[in-house]
Amino acid sequence: MQILVFGGTRFIGRAIVARLLREGHKVTLVNRGVSPDPFATRVSRIIGDRRDPETIKRAAARREYDAVVDVTAYHESQTAAVVEAFKNRIEHFIHISTAAVYLIREGLLPPFREDDFHGRLRPKQPDRESSWLYAYHKRRCEETLVRAWEEDRFPFTSLRIPMVTGPHDYTGRADAYLERIASGGPVLLPEGGLNSWGFLWVEDIAETVAANLANSVAFGRAYNLSQRESLSLRQFVELAAGFLDSKPQFLSVPSSWLNAVGLGTGFSPYTHHHDILLDCRAAEEDLLFRPTPAVRWIDRLVRDFRKHWNGAVQAFGSTRSFELLLASELAKLRLPTFNAVSVSAP
Repeated sequence: MQILVFGGTRFIGRAIVARLLREGHKVTLVNRGVSPDPFATRVSRIIGDRRDPETIKRAAARREYDAVVDVTAYHESQTAAVVEAFKNRIEHFIHISTAAVYLIREGLLPPFREDDFHGRLRPKQPDRESSWLYAYHKRRCEETLVRAWEEDRFPFTSLRIPMVTGPHDYTGRADAYLERIASGGPVLLPEGGLNSWGFLWVEDIAETVAANLANSVAFGRAYNLSQRESLSLRQFVELAAGFLDSKPQFLSVPSSWLNAVGLGTGFSPYTHHHDILLDCRAAEEDLLFRPTPAVRWIDRLVRDFRKHWNGAVQAFGSTRSFELLLASELAKLRLPTFNAVSVSAP
């Protein structure tokens, strides 16, 4: 099949393109040409900013495509431009969405189901404005696709994904923990690392995209993708430490303390004020989605980490000296022993 991919050079997009090429598809990438990729002459390229309508027009005019995969739509105007350019011209459009669409809904408790998308939104909070706007505009992208399906039967599928892990993650989020663990710690865990995730291994989303390019059952629908297990941040770091043969000290610290001393929680990118867990039964049934078990992908993640780690704490590392200082100060705390007094029943 002829596949057009918006993005395709970094992390999720890179994994999708690699999988499409292994399946024998012919792939054209649309991106700014800023990030290097390993595909060389195995792909065609259209260089341009996808926010520019002329870039979309050039992409649509290059050749006839069977499917389009959009990894980099962050605003509804971008999705609308693609819908207009490829309406009645492609067999399938796959939009990479996010579990964040649920996080600005009022009154939701995990696990989130696809129908939980609908309902009243939380008001925008000044201290979380950027994350609220990200989720809001990704919701609007999906709403644009739903209208296109209802009005013109534009054959889209949205894939809602949580925190994605795997090789070539340019964000360094997993490395922030692996580097601190491998260096011997201590490792600070805001709120004890008790917030839970349904992580997603990057190759699982790539396989799902490649396996469902011609799946008409998925047209006009959104699907959750994540691992089956609920995994807390603390469980993740403890499992990773086991695979790294390391026994660092894990320190549970209230976020209020971290904020009060000016450190904050940015050094711990998997810390979140929500549990982000998804119900993926629909994807398992319609897309034959089979997620990689957590223990298996953590093992693979650590193996990849060992290959490239240079021995320094660099990922989210600007605060590392402050973290170590705070850990040292916390170690000096001496609290009085609490002596329980037994009371005999009358």
